[in-house]
Amino acid sequence: MIITAESGASKTDWVIDGRHIRTKGINFSVMTYEDISSIVACVANEIREGLSLGITHNIPVCVNFYGAGLVSEEQKARMSEILEDFFPGSLIECSSDLLAAARALWGDGPGTVAILGTGSNSCSYNGRRITGNIRPGGYILGDEGGGAALGRQFLSDYIKDLVPERIAAKFREQYPLRYQDIINSVYKSSNPAGFLASFAPFIIELASRDSYCGRILDGNLRAFVTRSLLPYRQAGEVLDVGVVGSVGLACSTWLQKIGDEYGIRFCKFISTPIESLADYHLRKNPNFAPGFQADGRNHF
Repeated sequence: MIITAESGASKTDWVIDGRHIRTKGINFSVMTYEDISSIVACVANEIREGLSLGITHNIPVCVNFYGAGLVSEEQKARMSEILEDFFPGSLIECSSDLLAAARALWGDGPGTVAILGTGSNSCSYNGRRITGNIRPGGYILGDEGGGAALGRQFLSDYIKDLVPERIAAKFREQYPLRYQDIINSVYKSSNPAGFLASFAPFIIELASRDSYCGRILDGNLRAFVTRSLLPYRQAGEVLDVGVVGSVGLACSTWLQKIGDEYGIRFCKFISTPIESLADYHLRKNPNFAPGFQADGRNHF
């Protein structure tokens, strides 16, 4: 059995022998050991009981977990310990969501990676490991190009009455938020980045036909290209970039147009890496393909 999981702040997608389940998100930077263990326990229990998965007992397990917040060797080791508790004897690999994006986009080949979802990130990848990473800074110090940065700029204008009335009226109709609601959600909620990013679809939808929304979207994406991608480009070359994330996919035409100005070719777009990751690990571990049996190994 191969288990591949890709986790963000809001959800974790698991592929288990080609079958999909979804749980709450896992973020080692903000969640406790107990909270993470409870999520993994739900997955292990579902496998053991065969609930809606049709998976039999006593089959070998290879667990590949990619998660937001897994940025240090200590965090990776602790996540491995949690997985080992529920899948004893398994082959376990824990890596960052950035490596997940790189493998999903480029497999064993080299390439440049852009993540554009709630937040943003980027890296260079040589087909085996990440060789360069411009630090994203998070939703306060950076994350240019991501949904949170776009929502932050829009709300900053909105609360100061700088959004044109034609757009402000549409926004009020769709989101009846008071000033205090916005402030509390940004400064007191458990997921301010998610709150800010929730307005990105509204802005992106209007960007192609409204000059204000088009201007702030263009500026947000252009900041990502110039600050987080352009440094990877060598003089005289065209930089091929693959993009992971819902915002990146929704803005593919905008990105390609901006990229042309800077010698950057956006050549791949995927919304989520989980499908490509599952295929990647199936190719890398053919002995763990669905239906493979190995008596006496990794039983749970």
